Formats: sequence, C-alpha cells, structure tokens
Amino acid sequence: MGYLTDYLTTLPDSFYEIGHLLFPLTLIAFILGVMRILEGTIPEKQTWRVCVMLSPDMLLGKMWQLGSLLAKANNGELVAAVMIEDESDAQMTAGRDMVTRLNELLPDKQKSYTVIALARDYETGISEFAREVEIDMLLARTDDANLRRLNHVNCTLVVVRGDADHPDQEAAVPDKGELARILVPTAGGPNAIHALNMLLPMSNKSEITALYVALEHLGPNQEAHGRARLRQTTQFLGAEDRIKSKLITAKTAMEGIVGEAANNYDLVVLGASRESSMDRILFGDVPGAVVRDSKKAVAIVREPLDRMTGVARRITWHLQHSLPHMSLAQRTDAYVRIRRGARADTGFFLLIACSAIIASFGLMLNSGAVVIGAMLVAPLMYPIVATGLAIVQGDPRFLKLALGTSLRGVILAIFASILIGFLNINDSLTTELMARTQPNLFDLGVAIFSGIAGAYALCHSDAAGALPGVAIAAALVPPLGTVGIAFSMGLYAESFGALLLFFTNFVAMSVATASVFLVLGFRPTLTKKDRRAIQARSVRAALILLLGVSSILAYSTYRLAYDASAAARIQEVVRTQVEEVTGAELYDKQIDHFTRQRLEMHLTVLAPQSLSNSQVYDLQQRITTILANDRVADEVHLTVTVIQVTRLEPQADEPAQAEEP
Repeated sequence: MGYLTDYLTTLPDSFYEIGHLLFPLTLIAFILGVMRILEGTIPEKQTWRVCVMLSPDMLLGKMWQLGSLLAKANNGELVAAVMIEDESDAQMTAGRDMVTRLNELLPDKQKSYTVIALARDYETGISEFAREVEIDMLLARTDDANLRRLNHVNCTLVVVRGDADHPDQEAAVPDKGELARILVPTAGGPNAIHALNMLLPMSNKSEITALYVALEHLGPNQEAHGRARLRQTTQFLGAEDRIKSKLITAKTAMEGIVGEAANNYDLVVLGASRESSMDRILFGDVPGAVVRDSKKAVAIVREPLDRMTGVARRITWHLQHSLPHMSLAQRTDAYVRIRRGARADTGFFLLIACSAIIASFGLMLNSGAVVIGAMLVAPLMYPIVATGLAIVQGDPRFLKLALGTSLRGVILAIFASILIGFLNINDSLTTELMARTQPNLFDLGVAIFSGIAGAYALCHSDAAGALPGVAIAAALVPPLGTVGIAFSMGLYAESFGALLLFFTNFVAMSVATASVFLVLGFRPTLTKKDRRAIQARSVRAALILLLGVSSILAYSTYRLAYDASAAARIQEVVRTQVEEVTGAELYDKQIDHFTRQRLEMHLTVLAPQSLSNSQVYDLQQRITTILANDRVADEVHLTVTVIQVTRLEPQADEPAQAEEP
C-alpha cells in the first residue's frame, strides 16, 4: 500500500511538531551536500509554485497532468524536479533524458522550469529542496520506492497512488483537458477542504464533484447531516456554483467511494486525515480500495505543516456553523462598501471636525449626553474596520488607505480639541475628562467586542441598526478630545493617558474586526503569494501591538486596583486611629504624596480642644506602624489641623402652662 500513504491517512499531531524541529537537521544536511541542484535554474521571485517530483525513467501519468493544470489555472509556475541519488554518468544521462522529454511536453506559453537535483537522502533532501525553491505545492508518487518518506515536507503535499497503472497517459499534454471529471470525497475534514480549495481554480475546465457517503444503517438523519456538510463546505469556500455536490448512500464509506469513482471520473482526490478517529474507522484504507477495486488514480492531499495556520483554519471552520454565512457576492458588496467608507473625502473631514468639537464641549461641560452625540457623529469606525479587512486581505494599498485615513482623522480631531481647550474656564479636569485618562483592561475588552459587533454589522445589512450602539460603545472621538483639552491645559500625563486609550481602541478593534472577517471568509487566495506574505506580516504586527497594549493596560489595571485598595486601607486606619489616640473625629484627609516608601498626609479633625504635640506624634507613630506592616507605606509624614467644636446636648422643651380661667 505504500509507507507514506499509511502515515498520511493517520497523521498524528506530533508529526506536525516534529516537522518544525527538523529544520536545523535539514539545514545541516544541506550544508553537508545532502541536496544540491546540479542543472537548471529557478528565478527568485514571489510566485506560487507547483513542483512535480520525478525520478529518471518515471512514467508521467496523471500526476504530471494535475501539476501542470494546477499551475496553469492558478497562473503560477511549474517546476519539474528530476531527483537522482549520485552524480554518476548513468544517473546524469537518465536525468537529462527525462528533462528532454519534459521540455517536449510543456506548452510554450506555460511558465515552467526543469532542474536536475542531487538528493543523497530523500527524506531531508526533498524537504530542503521544497524549502529553498519556495515550493507551495509538491506532487509525488508513492509507487516509486524512492519517494515514500515525505512526511516532513512543509508545503502542501499531493501524493498520487495507482498512477503507474496508466501508461497510456505517458505522452499526455495538459492542455487537452484529460482531467475532465474529478471526485473529492469529503466528510468536512480540513485536508478535504484544502483539496477542494486547491482544485477550485480548475473548475472552469474540469467538473469537480464533492461527495458525501451516508451510511445506510444510520437512516435519514445521516443523509440530512451529509447535505448540511456539503452545503457548509461549498459555502465556506464560496464555491456554491463552481463545485458540484453529490450525496449517495452505501453500506460503508469505502464501498460508496469506490462505486462512485467507477462512473467515468478521471481522478479521485482525498484528504490525508479525517476530522475524528471515528471517521478513520468508517473510511478505512480508502486510497488502497479505490486503486485496487476501481483502477482509478488517487491523489492524497495534506495541507502545509503550519500548525498555527491549521488551528486557525479549524477554528474558522467550526465557527462557520454558528455564524450566518456570507456568499461571494455578499463579501464583495461588503468589501466595496467598507472600502468606500474608508476614503478621506471632504465629508469625512467635516464630520471628524464637528464630532471633535462637540465631544470637547461635552467633556468640558461634564455632559454625558453631549459626548454620546459626538460619538454618533464620528465617522472613524469605517477606516478602523477597513484596517482589519485590509490585514485579512493582505492588500497593501487598501491597508495604506485605511491607516492614512485614520491618521489624518486623528490629527484633525486632536487639533480641533486643542483649539476648543483654550476656551476652557475650568481649572481642573471634569469627571468626563478624568474617566478617559486612565485606560485599563476593561477598556480593552470593550474595544474588542465593539470591533466584533462593528465588523458584523457592516457586513450584514440586517444588523446595520446596531451601528449607532457600536459607535457609542467604541467611544473613539472622546479620548481624542481629552488628548487635546488636557494638552492645552499643560496636563501632559493625562493627555498621554487619553491617547493610550484611543490607541488601545484602534488596535483592539482592528484585531477583532480582522478575526471576524477571517471567519466570514475574507482571505487572499492560496496562489496570491505576495498578499499572503503581507497578511502574515500584518497579523504578526497587529498581534504584537495588541500584546504590548495589553501588557501596559494590565500594569495600569494593577496599579489602579492597588491604589484603590491602599486608599481604602489608609482611610480606615486613619479614621480608627484618630478616634482611638486623640478622641477626635476625622473630618477630612488630603494625601499630598504617596509612594510605597513615603506617604504625606494632611488631616483635618474635629475636637473639643487642641491636640498636644505628643498626641499628634503618637498618632503618626501608630499609623506608620500599621501601614508599614500592611506593606502600604514605610514612612508616614503627618500634619494635623484641629477644628475646635462644642457639642451641645439637645434641650428638652418646657411643658406648656395651662391658661387661667
């Protein structure tokens, strides 16, 4: 049956981890000469590449056709690599003969390259070749004994079985359309989804059928489940009108696939793993059964060994069950609408200026209603949501547009609020202003869920009514108004705190909206290598910023909680000790300076007579001892103002005298 296929169909998660650990070994192997390109060159550029791995005197067959058609359909490059074990004259001659034969079959217009490579050890040599040449998809045949140890190839792997039984395909030219009908059995597993996504660009010339086999003994419920899985699969790929869905019933999944494969299909494509151990039991050795019983070539597809990408894809797939689906037309409409809203035109700048002015007046007047009105006017939601969409799409021009619009809006809002801040007649910040100068983790949570709600509302017209509420929850312009007002008053620390709050909102909302767009199906195609690279870099940068902001806010939250706890403890200790030591009553407490090392306070107490110096000294000592033991402050410096009061007991009213007759 083949060593590789047995491993691929039951590939455990540990292999994914081992694949990453093998990089140092393959690098050492490359340095020692395990893999080396002997003849042929490949240009260095970011292009999607399909590599067909060959050995001298190998029959080409459907593996060659599939690789050529995939490269052409995706406008990518085809690399034909002839691997030899040594540099002997016999091996070199056989390799050159194979290259000559390949050049005769390749269409003139197809971007293709042929190379002869030396691989003294196939397991490490092929892995290093795929990494160095930047191969995105590797096709190999397991019938060849030399190409069985491919478990650690880090790109998409397509392994073909049963292809050597079709010598009539030896001289086939890919442009003739030999793979007219392709069957893809699926139970919704990740590798089957990856296989359908891989074949999707070929759907204009080849008929691609997604097949679900419902077991007869499970009855109608199994059939309903199968139809739902097929529908979810095509919707997830946005290919309802490009992939044909078919459901059949059979005693076993293996029997159903073998029977359907006999209906004039040219190739059967299977996912390398199943989504559960039960699926493995039900499917059994499907590749071997199809090759043996139907005499069809079988291609086994395994997605790249990027564990994080695989986890993200699985999470996305499962979330599809709970979130309403967006068709390709709906995604296109949402993309156009969001991109249009992210443009910085005259209306955008006018609304930003008006919103900042309204917010500034509301903050200075300490009016929450006016501040809420400013939130509704602000148009900053669109460019922030557009930033998340641009990150997912890996579109550099769109990302530049969204970030540029956001930055210009922020600068205008701060400038307008600074001008309004010069009109401020208050000597100190109002409570509305102070509330936006000390961000914490709760603000981060609000921003994340506001971003999720905003992205969802902008993508679905039936949820558009939630946008005003999202704008109020996000509170984008009030922090910018606080930045300008505090700056105009010379309160630079408070101004920086408000700016940190806005930056928190921006980063958290961008990451949250990107997550929603990813779940809803927005992503660059597999063949757009440059956009996928930009997407990866943008996601990493966004996550690093989010982690940095979260760390700052975590420290800020800790400090706020610590200060609140310390203030409450100081209040309790001071009140209790004033009563116990002096017999007076605490009227007011003002903290002039507070650190872990030093606390300076001024107390105002109510007492019937003045306090002696010894009483004040004893009070200071008692407070210092208690707060030091509680690890609140090591030293306490105290000044006391005494307000003398005279307490009078209430006097009873005199009884009224009776009137004389």
